Amino acid sequence: MAFTVADYVLKRLTQQGVDTLFGVPAAYCAGLFDAAGRNGVKPVVTASDLEAGYAADGYARTRGLAAVAVANGAGTLSMLNAIAGAFVERSPVVVVNGGPNAANLANLTDFDVLFSHSTGQPDHDLSTYKLVTASAARAATAAAVPGAVDAAIATALKRKRPVYIEINRDIWTATCPAPSGSLPVTEPPAGTEEQLAGTIVGLVRAATSPLILVGIEIQRHGLADKVADLIAKLGVRWSVQLPAKGVLPEQGGGWAGVYAPPHSLPAANAVAQADLLVMLGCVFPSSYATLVRTGTNRIITAYDGKVKIKTAAKQNAQLGALITALVTEAAKAAPRPLPAAVDPVTPTAAGPLTYRQVFERIGAALDPSWLVIPDTFLGVHSAAHLPVKGRDGFLCGAVWASIGHSVAAAVGASFGSTRRPLVICGDGGFHMTAQALSTMVRYARNPVVVVIDNGIYAFEQFLLDADYFSDPTTQPKPYVVLNRWDFVKFANGLGVQAAQSVTTTAALDQALATAKASSAPVLIVAKVNPRDLPAELG
Repeated sequence: MAFTVADYVLKRLTQQGVDTLFGVPAAYCAGLFDAAGRNGVKPVVTASDLEAGYAADGYARTRGLAAVAVANGAGTLSMLNAIAGAFVERSPVVVVNGGPNAANLANLTDFDVLFSHSTGQPDHDLSTYKLVTASAARAATAAAVPGAVDAAIATALKRKRPVYIEINRDIWTATCPAPSGSLPVTEPPAGTEEQLAGTIVGLVRAATSPLILVGIEIQRHGLADKVADLIAKLGVRWSVQLPAKGVLPEQGGGWAGVYAPPHSLPAANAVAQADLLVMLGCVFPSSYATLVRTGTNRIITAYDGKVKIKTAAKQNAQLGALITALVTEAAKAAPRPLPAAVDPVTPTAAGPLTYRQVFERIGAALDPSWLVIPDTFLGVHSAAHLPVKGRDGFLCGAVWASIGHSVAAAVGASFGSTRRPLVICGDGGFHMTAQALSTMVRYARNPVVVVIDNGIYAFEQFLLDADYFSDPTTQPKPYVVLNRWDFVKFANGLGVQAAQSVTTTAALDQALATAKASSAPVLIVAKVNPRDLPAELG
């Protein structure tokens, strides 16, 4: 059988370790799914386009690169939210889209006849995805495919961002030469790294209370070992952003906790007291605005190919080369004595099931086999304090903050990680992507999903009117009240047999133990009082 365009795309992906194609098949991309099996790629068909995007994102965050394909227009635009989150949080997802053929485009241009799922623009997907990817290109002919695919995948690997490739739907089976040579996977050094490292280490040595804040780019670029070495050689306190929790083992001298303002003691104190803050690979959510805006005179940043030292102008620098140079420079002098690590979270007393109790019991159940995936919900700051074991045991969309990410991302993570996903989600977020349970059943995946059931969009209520949680006479905003689902019957209907509700700490302990012993997907519904607040917000 001749080597085809679809074979070329899939071969380049498998060369980078991708063995799964997420998506919802359609006529536009059927040729890609048809070729997946003979190229050693397993198609995973999700229950929605949005779920496909989140699943690919979860796979990319744990595996290093992912691929997803859905229907042109109707599917791709539905999936856009997931890819936007991947773009913000440095998750390299390759979106492979079957595009209109020459006849489709001619009919649109000459006679205003829409091709299937068209908005009336010849390049609606291409133009839209340029906003949320590091590169977006269309290949209209088989001859154009190798160049377009190679450039896109190389960009995804180098920049750790999603990319978009649109291929004429008529050419999936067209003959195409096989890939030759390897793809560049890193950007070249800018030549500034050694000079910058000398300056930065000098400032750290001169500071009284420096602190290194580790961001998600460190994990994405595989720099965790070097950063751990840098911290040890300098002898400095260190913290992580919430999306980077678990990038380094959270133990040992200098560990200051997870920094996730405004609810992140004791790390917030450590950051506030630092006279020099070195932020490596960080992405700044809105909650960082005050810190970054007012701390210019004590902040050094290195992210997205740029370094900024205090008030100086940004300079180009390749992050990996910079970290290597920092380690070399730091080794020239003895480290300063490290302060003791922060104390672990104090266990709470037994009692009725509350947010605090839910996180305490989950924390007690954690071991190195779990990959914790919290959603964006009222308990996300509690998740920051969970005692995740070892490295890469945490996955979170905390910057883009789209509710429902966790459940669908767990589908992809269950294929990409050797750890078992443990999702912690609010009931409102679960409503968004609950059908992902069906995908877990269909493909025999084993995530454990804990839904905290309080009947409202509690995080929204907290942001809009926190008095509701302390004043029993205050009513919730009417638009944050949820339609109550019978989650157990819902899960059973999708094929999840291990589903139960719990209302006590003892029952939650037993449910977590039973889930751990099972190899099937599990749903645990933890019912709490709607007016209950996590300890970090109380």
